Parts: sequence; structure tokens; C-alpha cells
Amino acid sequence: MMFALSALVMLTGCVVSEEKLTDKVTQGIVEYEQEQGNRLEVTDLKLEKSEGKNYKGVLTGKLNGEDAVYDVTVTDAGSDFDIDWELRK
Repeated sequence: MMFALSALVMLTGCVVSEEKLTDKVTQGIVEYEQEQGNRLEVTDLKLEKSEGKNYKGVLTGKLNGEDAVYDVTVTDAGSDFDIDWELRK
């Protein structure tokens, strides 16, 4: 089963620490899965800069008790970030 969703995460200020970004991305994905009736326990999220202020990474954890890996892309859209993720099969 694949999930792909774009979500806007509003962040205050122009400069966002990578730690705060990681927290916001994790929170957004967990909340989306909860809305879908799933339980996601995040083990780790590693984000690396890809272009400019954009990031790519991998989120690992357990989705409904099963190992899960998501590919994550974060695009800097100015005052907010566009977060896309997809569950690997």
C-alpha cells in the first residue's frame, strides 16, 4: 500500500533549525497516519539538504506494528514547507 500526500507545515520565522524541521515533518506524517486510522511509531528521520533549502530523507518506524520506511521530500516554499512522503513497498 502506497501513501503519497502533500502537506503544508507553517513554521514561524524565516530561519528554521534542522532539528525543528525534523520535528515538524515527523509530526505531520504521524498526524496524517492517525487521521487515516493508522498508528505510526517513528524510530528515526534523517533529512539531508538536496538543493538550496530543500531536503530529502528517509523516515523509519512501525506502521500498525509492521516495519515501515518512507521516502520524504521537503521543499522550501518561502514562509512554509511542502512535505511529500511515500511509503516504500
